Amino acid sequence: MTKLLEIREFLKNIYGKYESFIVPVLKFILALVTFLVINSKLGYMEKLAKFPIAFVLALLCSFLPLNFLVIAAAVVCLLHVYALSLEAAAVVGIIFIVLFLLYFRFSPKDGIVAVMLPLAFTFKVPCAVTLAAGLLGGPGTAVSVGCGVIAYYALNLVSGLSKSDGGVKMNEMATKFKSIIDGMVGNKAMLVAVIAFSVACLMVYFIRKMNIDHAWTIAMIVGALVNILILFVGDLALSTQVPVFGTIFGTIIGFAIAVVIKFFAFNLDYARAEKVQFEDDEYYYFVKAIPKVTLSTADKKVKKVKSSGHDKASDDAGRENAPRRRK
Repeated sequence: MTKLLEIREFLKNIYGKYESFIVPVLKFILALVTFLVINSKLGYMEKLAKFPIAFVLALLCSFLPLNFLVIAAAVVCLLHVYALSLEAAAVVGIIFIVLFLLYFRFSPKDGIVAVMLPLAFTFKVPCAVTLAAGLLGGPGTAVSVGCGVIAYYALNLVSGLSKSDGGVKMNEMATKFKSIIDGMVGNKAMLVAVIAFSVACLMVYFIRKMNIDHAWTIAMIVGALVNILILFVGDLALSTQVPVFGTIFGTIIGFAIAVVIKFFAFNLDYARAEKVQFEDDEYYYFVKAIPKVTLSTADKKVKKVKSSGHDKASDDAGRENAPRRRK
């Protein structure tokens, strides 16, 4: 445990010292991965899907606010979908406008959640972002979670239509609109996922704010279980075909990532909790103080050691050369 605390303190010191360099690098990596995933999943506009374009866009996003990455990712998606079909671009554009209205109204500071959740779905670990959002965000973060889920399913639907023979069957514009809208409105798996991840995020937030010991740990456990429970109940009720082993494995990985986040953000020593009582003219206060788990730095004492060789000879010579006091 001591070694882990040393690593944590080392990483925190490095981050605090080089924050102005680390943050742009992390934003660049996140943006580059986002654009590469979009290009690999959609990639209908060949000129836009080239790596140098993604690299330049990621470099631009690294020096701008995180919300610029959200907007840039949406624009790149729309351009790819437009290259596929004007009708699909119109439907996806309307969906993005509604999502942006919800996002900027309720959780404008949670841009990283809106970007990370579709990526987490791609890598089969959406529970990790959900638990982290509940631990580090507020109640409005659940809106960003829901927006991220809807964005992922919308792009997944468009990608699925392009890979099928739907282009042959849907020749008329009205038919294309109806097919895409029905695919979104009638997507039971998306509805269940939005409810599951949003409710899990809210559960984590409200439990970790409670005045109980090990609140963050309990919140993570309850959030993970609620997420699995809603997904499986929705599968039984609506036949959403949720992969059982994949969902459980992804939840375990997400819980492990949440444990790492808790270790860095909220690591308390409940064994040394103290209760304090004091009063003023109007109130009587009962305060419970729980110390953080930190490394105790030992006091360094410098001890001066005299050698019996050269130093002693120098002292004797100094006494001999010193002026003698007259009697």
